[in-house]
Amino acid sequence: MEKRQLHIHTEFSSEDPQHVRDRLTKVLDPFVADVYQVLSKSGHFSNEQFENIVQQFYKEIRKVEVTDRDQFELIAMLVLTDQLLKRAIEYDTYRFRQNRFFAFFNELFHQGYPAMKREVTKARSPFYEWYTSLLFDQITHGLQGSPVEKITTTWLLCEEREHILITHAEELLKSNKNQDPFFIKLASLLYLQANDGVRSLALLKDLQPNLHHSELIDHFFIMEQKNEFMMMKHWFEIFFPFDKPKLGSTLGNLYEEMLIETGSDEEKITVVWKNWLNQPSFLTYMSRIHKCNKDEKQTVLSYIIPKLQADLYRPQTEATYYQIVTEEELFEEGIQSLLTHKKDVTMLSPEIEKLMTNIMKKQPELLLPFLHQVVERLVQKKSRIHYEEAAQYIEQLKVIYQKLNEQHTFASYLFGLKQRFKTFRAFIQELKKIDE
Repeated sequence: MEKRQLHIHTEFSSEDPQHVRDRLTKVLDPFVADVYQVLSKSGHFSNEQFENIVQQFYKEIRKVEVTDRDQFELIAMLVLTDQLLKRAIEYDTYRFRQNRFFAFFNELFHQGYPAMKREVTKARSPFYEWYTSLLFDQITHGLQGSPVEKITTTWLLCEEREHILITHAEELLKSNKNQDPFFIKLASLLYLQANDGVRSLALLKDLQPNLHHSELIDHFFIMEQKNEFMMMKHWFEIFFPFDKPKLGSTLGNLYEEMLIETGSDEEKITVVWKNWLNQPSFLTYMSRIHKCNKDEKQTVLSYIIPKLQADLYRPQTEATYYQIVTEEELFEEGIQSLLTHKKDVTMLSPEIEKLMTNIMKKQPELLLPFLHQVVERLVQKKSRIHYEEAAQYIEQLKVIYQKLNEQHTFASYLFGLKQRFKTFRAFIQELKKIDE
């Protein structure tokens, strides 16, 4: 879609939000038409395209001179959602392109979230009451499963005051004449946000026979944010009595986070770290190992280090392994792995170079066997570039032997190299530079 200026020349001096909403509905109509045309076309549509359209929308909206920018932005977000959804349903496009429209709406809400959070955290205002009432009306009389449900959920969960959350939950349940599952799930989320896990769970239990596991994700995220890991464990036992969440899924990751906090040593090893080994990551390792005490950490390292060593032929595993041995200062294991597994010494990864730098600072003598091995392998390649590289490692050996006060050992080593490779003229020239 070509970048389109919204051309909002109309003044929005009125502080009546309904009046602003009505006027924005007319002003935004050309932009809505453009966005609809793009989203309704066939072919691939990337996340970057969604982001660009939404960024363009908010950029133009924020140029308008208004009394309260956040409130204006929230009204505009809802108007765009309403009008785009209305057009898609009218032209019978929505059911064929539902995933694409939902992806666009998710990006729209994501970029609009900061304004929502700022507005909700203010003291309750007439605008808050109006916007909440409008959303309640739309989810009551609108299309079931519409994106407005997502806005409503996000808006209400921005609230942190328990009594207001409980009031909203009670209003939802009272108005739910048709026993709409969405109203019950949203009320359950609000009770959970208000630290009433008992009522939250009781509502979900009534829905359990028809409840898809994906519908529990927001509940588990709230528990994680509140560090309610024992509650998470109880809920997982209720909703996953037999099969645990799928490895690598959102719920699977939350389940592992729960086990890190509450599981037995055996559960942590057999579930959490066994799963981690399928796709090892240093960042994930660091986030999880910080939650272990000293003994637990030693148990984890004793389990994962040998298994990582067995898979060093995989680049991701190799990078993660050397990052861990550097972080945990397992220098002897790291050097032994280099000696055993590192056949190509012409290209050392940044992770290996960092390990060697740290060893050089703290236990330089451990580097000696590996550096000697590297020099031998480079010289055997018989090219000037490799001779120059070998000479750099020999310089490192010289520094280490000086630190150890064993200059005579290095002198003997250098003399031996000159004797063994005396016919390698280019290499001998590099060795003479070291003597200078």
